Amino acid sequence: MNPDQLNDKITAELEQAASRLTVADAVGLALRDHRRRLGLSQRAYAAMRHLGASTVARLETMAGVFRLDTVVGALDGTGYSLAVVRLGEGESGELAAVVQPTDWSTTELLARVRGDSRRFPAHHETMPVTFPPRWWWHREFFTNAGPEPRWYAPRPPRTSLPTAQPDEDEASPAA
Repeated sequence: MNPDQLNDKITAELEQAASRLTVADAVGLALRDHRRRLGLSQRAYAAMRHLGASTVARLETMAGVFRLDTVVGALDGTGYSLAVVRLGEGESGELAAVVQPTDWSTTELLARVRGDSRRFPAHHETMPVTFPPRWWWHREFFTNAGPEPRWYAPRPPRTSLPTAQPDEDEASPAA
């Protein structure tokens, strides 16, 4: 095999390997790269990071089986991080882009039900409260039962269910 053929073969294998690369594989490669830049074995790297050697080995080979917070913690301090990426639209020519905190709506970042325990349902439009609703004044303000609501998600108006329309054959009288 001449050098050009070898180069073509390696290029084809590289394209194939890159197309199969998963997020878990990329995490493993990032950790290996960090370890390589430090010039450390897996054992020495594990000791430096206060991890077990088997944990480092598994993170490098199968990071996908770990919890997300474990993977994020393993990448901390390596110069790599995970990111949410909005995929580009194929036909419009828009490129994929890392989602920035400012890309999310104000309500997605701030709006929580009272007590900050959870977000509002995603399928409801959420708005800030400009004046507390009547129910709050009657049930909670005068009894000090709860904090003033800051957000609300008005329910969409109920629509009547569509009624069954008779078929044209059934609607016309029989001759």
